[in-house]
Parts: sequence; structure tokens; C-alpha cells
Amino acid sequence: MPEYVRKIIMRLKSAGFSAFAVGGCVRDTLLGRKPHDWDVTTSAGTDDVTALFENAVPTGVRYGTVTVVMDGAAVEVTTFRRDGEYRDARKPESVEFVSDLGEDLSRRDFTVNAMAMDETGAITDLFGGREDLKNRVIRCVGDPERRFSEDALRMLRAVRFSAQLDFALAPETLAALRRLAPLCERLSAQRVLSELQKTLASPDPSRVWDMIEYGLLERFFTGRAAALPLDRLRDVPAELRLPALAVMTSKAGYSAGAGELMRSLQTTAACAACAERAEKVYGDLAPAPDERRIRLALCENKPEAVAAACAALGAYPLAEREIAAKRYVRPRDLRVSGRDAASLGLEGSEISRALLRLARAATLGETENDREKLLKMLKTLKE
Repeated sequence: MPEYVRKIIMRLKSAGFSAFAVGGCVRDTLLGRKPHDWDVTTSAGTDDVTALFENAVPTGVRYGTVTVVMDGAAVEVTTFRRDGEYRDARKPESVEFVSDLGEDLSRRDFTVNAMAMDETGAITDLFGGREDLKNRVIRCVGDPERRFSEDALRMLRAVRFSAQLDFALAPETLAALRRLAPLCERLSAQRVLSELQKTLASPDPSRVWDMIEYGLLERFFTGRAAALPLDRLRDVPAELRLPALAVMTSKAGYSAGAGELMRSLQTTAACAACAERAEKVYGDLAPAPDERRIRLALCENKPEAVAAACAALGAYPLAEREIAAKRYVRPRDLRVSGRDAASLGLEGSEISRALLRLARAATLGETENDREKLLKMLKTLKE
């Protein structure tokens, strides 16, 4: 446990409250992984927490959360609570603050996330989380149908954790997930996108197929006739995996189009444009890209679009080498410009077509990127 977390816990305990590190940080510590962040759960109320710490900001008072900054690190400190009724399959209508750690742990999603650790490293595990860590299993706390009915996002999180940790879903958890998958239609696109991206960024991005096959992404992906070869995304940079997935699913008929899929997921405009362009490049390169065709694609497309298309085709390493070698020439890299073309009498779209022709010729070694030789070639194009 980091010293800044220990300080927060000890100050709370010195004031007469109980306090523990809780959730993913405990899970990752037990697995020998470095936690991304640390959360603390306590019997102290939000007013108590803000009174005890100088650098404390009430960031979620309704849910009992105060963010405490200690030694430059931010820690979410949340009061023990019991959740009220869930009506929208996402958040409780109300919460009730309680004094019992067990009640707080019982409302959590999965056993591996429902453990607490005190300042000495002692673990409170009421639901078999350590055993599930040992057996590499994701299991809901209590009744899985209740857990998923309360918050449909937990179904996507279950698959995401299985991808990140290389765990299996417990049989009863998987069965409930399949039955309640339609509840995911209520989730916001931003929430779905976040879980999708985290799963794609995991060591096993092919687990995204589980999300599709189980029906968790039915709102975005239609049809599940055959599994896609998503394992080919393992060696692709994380930032290219989503546009590559969009192209693969579009070409397989599981979405209306790569760009349209990205817009429905509410990605950035740049990401949607990359996927849209990658789908066009895919059509130019399929079924089997080679160095020559990839270089030509790089003449008129951004490298990330070509890389995403090649990733979808299972040829990312080839694209990576061509991009790194920079053996392609784009129109803007030519030693002549549109003004030169215009001075020779070319007009409008003729200019852009001519420059692209020169770029392709320079890329293929048919000419050099030399001003005099390019001007001579421009004249022949005009003639």
C-alpha cells in the first residue's frame, strides 16, 4: 500500500472511523499488478472527511465520495453505503449511508472487486474473492441477475475484466449475462465506447467478440454468423484497434459502415474519419496487401488509415515496415506544387490528379522526386 493511502486511512482511524482500501486496487495488489489508482471506503461521512483533510473536494456527495489529495496523489474516499432501487439499469435512485463494511462490500459487482485491505495489509474477503483470483474466475457478488439488472454496464465490465486479467466468467455469471444482454441497449454510447476501448487495449482484444456474440453490443453490431479473427489485433497499437475493428465488422456485415459505427459510438470526428478512410483503403488492398500496393495507398492516405486497413486484413507488420521506411511520396512532398501545374496550363481537378500521378510514379521508382524531372513529366501529362 502506498504511503499516501496509508496516511489517509490512519487519519480516518485516528478520528474514530474505520477505513480500508477497497476494490480494484486490492485485487491488483493480490495479483502482483500495480494498481492504476487507489480507493478508500470508510464509515466517515462526507462532512467528516472534508473536515479531516485540508485538500478534500466533494466530487460525488450524493454517493458519499470525496476526493482527497495526499502527497500530490488523488484518492477517492467514499462512505460505506447501501444502494437503493435501480430503475434505469445503471444507477441507484438513492443511497443510504451505513456503518458496516460488509454491507458496503455486498453491493459491489464482482467478488474479485469486493475485498478490502487495512493499513497492515490484512484482507477482508466476505465473498470468496481470493479463491476466485486463485481460480482465475469473474463471478458476481450474490445473485448475478440482480447485479446485472441493477447496472447493465457490469455485463460489459465482466467481459472487459476477463480480457484484462485472462479470467473466465463463472457459469452462473455467464448464463445471467446472456439472459440480460438486452439491458445493454439502455447504456449511453460513451459508456459502451469506454468498455469497448479498454477491452480492445487489453492483452486479448479478441474478447470483444464475446461482447458481440453474447449480444451485449446488439445496438451497434448486428449479426453474429461467424467469429471474426480479432486475435490479429494483438500486435496492433491500441489506438488503431478500434478503427480496425470497425472496418472488420463492417466488411463482415455486422455494421452499416465503419464511419457510421464510429459515429454511433460517439468517437471523436478524427477517429471516425480514420475508420471511414481505412474502409476505403481496405477495399483497395484486399484480399492480400503487398509492399507495392501499400506504398501506393500511402501516397494518398494518412498512414494511420492505411495501418488500420492493413490491421483489419491481418497485414499490420507489413504496413508498419512500409510506414517506417518512408519509401512513399505524397503529393505534398513533391518538389513541384499545384502552382507549377497551373503555370503549365492545368486546371481544377486536373492539378490534383496530375500531382497524385507524379507521387505514385516517384513512389514506384518510375521517376525521382527531382524538380526538373517532375516538371518534365508534368509537361507530358499536359500534352
